[in-house]
Amino acid sequence: MVVLTIVTEKNGETIFFDKSIPQVNFMKLISCSLFNSWDTLKKEVSATLGEKNSPQGVSIGKIPLGHYDLESLANEIGRLFNNSGYNEFKTEINKPHGQIMIKNWGGKQIELDNDFANFLGIRQILQRKTFVKRLISSTYFIHCELIDKTQNLFNRRKSDLLAVVDVKGKPYEKITYHSSPQQVLRNCSTDQSINSITISVKDENGELFDFKGFPLCFELELN
Repeated sequence: MVVLTIVTEKNGETIFFDKSIPQVNFMKLISCSLFNSWDTLKKEVSATLGEKNSPQGVSIGKIPLGHYDLESLANEIGRLFNNSGYNEFKTEINKPHGQIMIKNWGGKQIELDNDFANFLGIRQILQRKTFVKRLISSTYFIHCELIDKTQNLFNRRKSDLLAVVDVKGKPYEKITYHSSPQQVLRNCSTDQSINSITISVKDENGELFDFKGFPLCFELELN
């Protein structure tokens, strides 16, 4: 058994060894440390209170670009309207489904700009009760190219998935995740020796998380 520690500043980077490691048959994630990354709002977005193309339509401010988790995004949406003096509006987190629920029980129409609506995955004009379809990532999927895809299935598909961990903590907070007792040794497919390894952290859609240059650390058990 070999315990291998990898530190990198780039998610998905291939790490080369000074000395080759003997053939790896099985692998397990012992722990990983990283600075939390969240869904990014890449530009300012805004909303209008009242019918947009009428004299009663008033722009009520903007939500700045940045990283948001589920709670901070709900708070920003609520702040946008409450600061305008419109109190017949509320945001809640629908916890069983991990979604933001927006309630508008006043008589005024609320319209989001196109970028805002697309980011949330909803229509521009809000209903009395609107469920945000965009789910903030709650899981890190850790992949490694040494995993034998023919022996490793995830959601009934061949995969190089090494481990799955639930996101915890706040944006940009450094968190160490330890493997659970349910974490199993994964079958690997390598040559008689290896001189590099590629490990990455992805979301549920297979997209790499952007950790903005903050270091990632992985501790692996190789057999």
